[in-house]
Amino acid sequence: MQNSLQFEVTSSYSRVRATPLLLANELNIKLEQWFQNCKYLYLAINKLSEEEFSEKLQLEYTYPCPLRTQPIRGFDQIRNELITEIDLLNYHQLVKIIHEYIEQSYRIYISLTEPEDGKSIIDFELRVNSLCKEFHKRNFPDKLLTISSKLNLTNSLDIINKINKIRNCLEHRYGVVAEEDCDADRKYMSIQWYYPKIESEKGINSPLSNIEGEQNIKIVFDDEIKSFQQGSKISFDFDDNTKCIFSINTCFKTIVDGIYNIVNVNQSANETIIREFKIG
Repeated sequence: MQNSLQFEVTSSYSRVRATPLLLANELNIKLEQWFQNCKYLYLAINKLSEEEFSEKLQLEYTYPCPLRTQPIRGFDQIRNELITEIDLLNYHQLVKIIHEYIEQSYRIYISLTEPEDGKSIIDFELRVNSLCKEFHKRNFPDKLLTISSKLNLTNSLDIINKINKIRNCLEHRYGVVAEEDCDADRKYMSIQWYYPKIESEKGINSPLSNIEGEQNIKIVFDDEIKSFQQGSKISFDFDDNTKCIFSINTCFKTIVDGIYNIVNVNQSANETIIREFKIG
């Protein structure tokens, strides 16, 4: 599979070949896999009944000691705690994907805009690697500010910054919203989804809708704010995860468009950006 960024050498010159749209393609494959994992886990959990769970196995592990400090958990508590653990797993993986592609976006930008350096394309690539290593060490909000500033983005990347904050809350506070998680000067944490709402005369279609028959649908892109009060627990349902993916896509489309705009290339006419130069 072709990479989104390549350093090449010919007999007379060196060049950087970048295809930011391939970056979007790679990202969407990862997001598709993430969504499939969420779907599998969601359906598996919700199809298990309390009656099925209560059936005894051939061998069970229990701790009946009278000295135990916590009561045996019931079905609902087990399910709710497992959902929190799964949210942490899902959003930890999602943030990992986001970090990876933010750094790849920066690498493409630097490769296309950094002044020529050294005596060969290898020297130039080493310079790019050095700048990317420095970028890697920055905290995530600073990375987003750098990307926004370098690409002159007008649309906010706040959605993916909020996803990172949600992951932190799930990981460090088991999803219970603390003061440090809250929006500035607010007593709650919020995230704004931006996604296509599918409307019809039979209702709004969602991944779990049960609407049958032919429909005349209308797709409207909608903003929706989901918030969690300080002291409450973060929780996302399957619809939220779907809205989350579309919101992330919107942010990365802004970044990809920004890369094309900063080097003045029309992506509709030419998906590949080639920078040619002699070094030394």
